[in-house]
Amino acid sequence: MPKRVAVPYKEVKLRIVGPYADFYAHRVQRLDIPSNLPNTTINELGNSQHAGIVTDIPEVTATFQAFDVSHKIFAVLTGNDPNNYPVSGVDVSNLGYIDLIGYIKEASVAEMLKCIHAKYMRITDFTFTYSVDGESTEEYSCAGSEKRYLANDVVVDSGYLTNGELTLSYEPNTLKNGNKLLSCIVAGDWKEEGTEYSVTGTTLTVSGGGNSYALAVYHTQSGVLTWSDISDTSVPAAIRGKNIPVTIGVEHMYRVQNVTIRGTFPSTKITEMGNTSVVGYVVDPPDISGDITVLDTDNEIVSLLTTGSINDGDGYGEFGVDEYEERTLALEVQLKDPADNTTIQKTIRIPSMRITSEGTTANVGGQLTQTFSFMSNDAQCIVYSGAVPS
Repeated sequence: MPKRVAVPYKEVKLRIVGPYADFYAHRVQRLDIPSNLPNTTINELGNSQHAGIVTDIPEVTATFQAFDVSHKIFAVLTGNDPNNYPVSGVDVSNLGYIDLIGYIKEASVAEMLKCIHAKYMRITDFTFTYSVDGESTEEYSCAGSEKRYLANDVVVDSGYLTNGELTLSYEPNTLKNGNKLLSCIVAGDWKEEGTEYSVTGTTLTVSGGGNSYALAVYHTQSGVLTWSDISDTSVPAAIRGKNIPVTIGVEHMYRVQNVTIRGTFPSTKITEMGNTSVVGYVVDPPDISGDITVLDTDNEIVSLLTTGSINDGDGYGEFGVDEYEERTLALEVQLKDPADNTTIQKTIRIPSMRITSEGTTANVGGQLTQTFSFMSNDAQCIVYSGAVPS
């Protein structure tokens, strides 16, 4: 059989395993899972060559970007049920650990050629991007230390334990490290094989697991999974700027061209002697920042951001940049269904936005624009399914 020419994008798909559920992610546009192997070259006196190279724990990172069309991806990442999502919304501080599975299809049959598994990946960054002439996107980056290429199928079984036990659909293959499971997640926590759980045949036994909800990720024989294309007709194909109104305070913003919301989770990687994997991460409150670009046509937005009113709220007709420091306002970005422009698919709300810089730009051949950079005053950025409840 001749060697395959290449693997097209349509034969690659991403499965996200969150703390409480797994999900074949829809509308994914990019998936990147690189690895870095830190190393130090060792030299010594009296040797004209290197003595050798010592390595440290691998650094595995991953980034995936999808068209932002619903709350579903965010729900799985934060450990929530997309079909029973909290009406009060979920703050980005709930983004934590996930597993990622990349499936690559065989060329001529509806089976897997191979799978890529990245374990216990801590979400480190996210970016929500909305523009007047492009599709809305959500992008997430994460970091960990374990990644495997697997020749056979990777299965995810889930369900409630019965007296600490769960029956798996198939018998797992033994990994090179002697483990049976790639991951075992019980009540939202990743467990350690040998000390916290064991697998015999198709029986998973979790110490002290009781009747908790569990997910088991494992490598088994080929052909147990049948390839099926990603298909979710319950959400739009994509959402462009014309269906994304922006509100600051209680005022609808006109002539908005771009809104970008970024989040970074400052973290410290924890390692320990005698352990070839990262133990975990100590995470500080997130830094939430972003930018808003508008066509500059009047003083309304400047008045709003400095005085709290679009109608020259202080009566002087004068606005100093130092006045931005005195004001915090809520920012809301709504994503509406293009099919009717009334159904709100998702809302992102920063309850307390503070302007950190601004500027006016004019170019020959273009329009006068103003760009405002901001930060969340209290680190909150809340994602709602639908509108913000009144």
